[in-house]
Amino acid sequence: MESTQGNELLSVKNLKTYFYLSQGQVKAVDGIDLSIPRQKAVGLVGESGCGKSATALSIVRLLPSPPSKILDGKVLFKGKDLLKLSEKELREIRGKEISIVFQDPMTFLNPVLKIGDQIGETILEHQPVKKGEVKRKIVELLEHVGIPGAQDVVEYYPHQLSGGMRQRVLIAMALSCNPSLVIMDEPTTALDVTIQRQILELIKRLIEDSDMSLMLITHDLGVVAEICDYIYIMYAGRIVEHADVYTIFEAARHPYTRGLLASALSIEEHREELVGLDGSVPDLMAPPSGCKFHPRCSNAKDVCWEEEPPLVQLESSHFVRCWLER
Repeated sequence: MESTQGNELLSVKNLKTYFYLSQGQVKAVDGIDLSIPRQKAVGLVGESGCGKSATALSIVRLLPSPPSKILDGKVLFKGKDLLKLSEKELREIRGKEISIVFQDPMTFLNPVLKIGDQIGETILEHQPVKKGEVKRKIVELLEHVGIPGAQDVVEYYPHQLSGGMRQRVLIAMALSCNPSLVIMDEPTTALDVTIQRQILELIKRLIEDSDMSLMLITHDLGVVAEICDYIYIMYAGRIVEHADVYTIFEAARHPYTRGLLASALSIEEHREELVGLDGSVPDLMAPPSGCKFHPRCSNAKDVCWEEEPPLVQLESSHFVRCWLER
């Protein structure tokens, strides 16, 4: 697979986002680098609490401040550092150039506004569309994301739709201004497996049929394998391994990545039982010394307890943060 160098739509460099709570400091995002190429899908993978959503919300500066604070880093989108833009300049990019699809549609859809009004609000904010043309565009968007009877659905309220239909509405809203980048945060987690399949097929088709890039946040490696070109594995606020999707699945090197793969179901091999990862994500208010994964790693050495490993390059597009690879 080709290198991402020179083809970046979004480039994150040394991003640090900390939360300052009454109990102490939480290093939710602790100096990460990642790149999203044009017209590619990139997966950010890890267990709950590892900093994935905080990373996405930091990119578009949607975290509340306080208690959060972006301490360092650059977020370069089409050459502009989003962290240096004014709020007015950023509003021109959010929704228009960068859209987000969140996990729970009922949290982000207004229960007292009709579906058409909510999508129309986004279109009118960012697009030079006359009011008379808005409904036609909304219906086209709903049809594009596979909602039957779109002409009627524009008059529905969110509670009148199923979970899968509400998720499609959020995707339609995200696509309404033809963004260059769509960030999807666990878009299928709350759905049953049949609807998950439909939403995944929809996402794949949208990527193939458009010029957009995708950042997919998930804990599900099966979803990533189906959609993504590149994968970043995140643990305790840090990127511990990243490579193209084939390398991660065929030649993962970090013990955490291997543990995630071993705990996932596969249709290619029969397993009597899944091998789970021992322990849990560390408390980021009091993280372990050295490598953050060493308390859960069966191969940990003395140096793993004492020093945090650097991110080292194994091949042209394969990087890993592990003392076992030194």
